[in-house]
Amino acid sequence: MDLTKLGRTERVLAIVGLLAFIDSFLSWYSVTIKGFSLGSVSAGGYSASDNAWNIGFWAWFPMLLLLAVGVVVALPAFGQRVAIRGGYAALGSATLLATIIVLIRWLTYPSASDLVGSAGADYGTYVGLILCIVATVFAYLGFTAEGGSLAALGQSIKARTQPSQQQAPPEYQQPPQPPQQP
Repeated sequence: MDLTKLGRTERVLAIVGLLAFIDSFLSWYSVTIKGFSLGSVSAGGYSASDNAWNIGFWAWFPMLLLLAVGVVVALPAFGQRVAIRGGYAALGSATLLATIIVLIRWLTYPSASDLVGSAGADYGTYVGLILCIVATVFAYLGFTAEGGSLAALGQSIKARTQPSQQQAPPEYQQPPQPPQQP
């Protein structure tokens, strides 16, 4: 493993990918019911929490997406070259998608807070959202370092995904047409 083959952006994205995977095991959603005491009767409180893997697809998928981005950008340190269509534009799109998914997941959690207890997003959700934002920012910085701009984003992706102008195999070529007689 040769980390000198990775630039600052690749290192940050690789670290974010690893941290996102670790974050998926932290508490993403919690429910707390407070205990009470009334005269000689008392009841203890209750607390439960779940990680991204137990909450569902919309919690663990963005974390795996960040992990995949981190692995892809870290492969050159292990001597592997991977060509990605769209380059940092594609990586930025993936990290932006992860950010949007985590933000929507956070906003759609059932939540409540009153004298009896509370329910809602926990620290794992917030850490995941921060990791997504950091990954999106660094993917954008990598994109602009390659000379990309948001104005030319469409052309950037299109130019990198254009098939090369190679000759089609003989079985796909049209047979020669006879010359037309005037």
